[in-house]
This record gives sequence, C-alpha cells and structure tokens, in this order.
Amino acid sequence: MIFCFLVVASATDFECRWAASPPKIDGKLDDAVWQNAQLVDAFASAWLPEGERKPPTATKARLLWDREYLYFAAEMEDTDVLATITEQDGAIWLCDVFELFFKPAKDTPGYYEFEVNAANAKLDMFLASRGSGGYTRHARDRDFHIESAVQVRGTINNWSDTDKGWTVEGRIPWRDFLPTGGRPAPGEVWMHSLCRYDYSAGLENPALSTNTPVASANKADFHRYEDSSARTKARRTSACRGTPRRLWVRPSRRCRFMLCLHSQN
Repeated sequence: MIFCFLVVASATDFECRWAASPPKIDGKLDDAVWQNAQLVDAFASAWLPEGERKPPTATKARLLWDREYLYFAAEMEDTDVLATITEQDGAIWLCDVFELFFKPAKDTPGYYEFEVNAANAKLDMFLASRGSGGYTRHARDRDFHIESAVQVRGTINNWSDTDKGWTVEGRIPWRDFLPTGGRPAPGEVWMHSLCRYDYSAGLENPALSTNTPVASANKADFHRYEDSSARTKARRTSACRGTPRRLWVRPSRRCRFMLCLHSQN
C-alpha cells in the first residue's frame, strides 16, 4: 500500500528520488543512479537587490534516499578553491563549503546543519533552537556518522592559478536524525536549504548562495528557516499507487514535501 501526503503550494517542485542502488561515495558522481536524481541548480543570493542575485559561480546539487541513508552531491564551479581548515567540526564555513540544513518539524525549533568543505572536513550538529548556543555549544555535543568524499578540479589553497571547481558526494544515515524521529514518516513536512560559500581571489566579498529564499531579513542568514516554512495539506490519494518510493521537497516559503512509502509487508 502506498500513502501519499501532499503540501500544495505554487513554486517549482524539487523531487528527492529513491536510490535504486547506493552510490559509491568517492566524489566522482559517476554512478548511474545519480542520473535519476533531479538537478537542483537555481542557487541565488535572494537577499541582494534585483540584478545582483546571480552568484558568480554555478552550483548543481542532487539528493537521493533509501531506507538507510540520505545521499547528497554537489558540483561547484570555483576559480580559487580554498579550504585551510581540516579538523572535524571546525569553523569550516570560513572555507569553500557546501551546507545542508534540515528542519523536520515546523512546530518545534530544533534543526540540523551539515557542512563539508573542499578539503573534506565536516561539521555536523543538531541545534535545539537558534538561541540555544549555536556552534560553540552544539558542534561536539553528539556523534554523527556522515560520510563524504571530495574531488578538486585544480589545486587547493593556491590563489595564483585558476581552478575549475570541486565536487562533494556524501551520505547521512537516517539514524542521525533520531533526535527528531529518524527517517521521515508519511505525512511529515521537512524544511530544508542547500547552501554554499565561495571564497575566491578576485571577489570583493565571499559569494553566498542557496536554493531557498532566506531573504526576509535582507541579509544572508542560512539559519533563517522561516523563509522556507511550510503550509501543509495532507491527503491520501490513489494517484500514487504503483509509483516508485520518492521524497518530494519544495524549497520555497511555502515548501512542498511529499513522501510515498511502499509497504514492505
């Protein structure tokens, strides 16, 4: 039996599709399963004035999932790849970094932040709320099990040459989401943002971009989940019967998240 739960809104859908086979986490993104993932490439700096919102370098991201993991991948153009911080749970947002934010419940303040920089250093944490102490308190208060790999197309930390970019590929086990219930259940609505920092010689300021608006404060704030808040309208429909397992996320102020789970019984 398949249950489909739908949030109705007006923005373009993003679909996080079922991984028929697990990709090899090596940063190459050459597994055939990634070809089935929907491309997310509408990254922008929505807090900037009109005409200045397109970032100087492009980002192409993808998500997949199966019963054990949430998979992620990103290809990033970058003319000057920078990553001088290599320790686990360091301040890697001071480097070229790819970030993922997930807020499973609208009515509770807790949310997750995962980061991987171009040296494959990782930061992972569950924040009980934005006011609960942030990085200083939460960066090392629990164990996560994120796996990732990075490929750099150029030379890292050498601003005198011109690089092409870098890619990251990773997976997060659903058990890392146990503070909020683990793998999503049918009918749940999750808010999310995929974000990026690009530090490059030749840029006046670091280039920050994301696939969600995060614009209401007129400044870059990837923790401002209100701009991706969801309005839910759940229903059971027969239209999804026979559809492969899939996760839908709409990255907008009124985000859509649809989960079709096929019973294993």
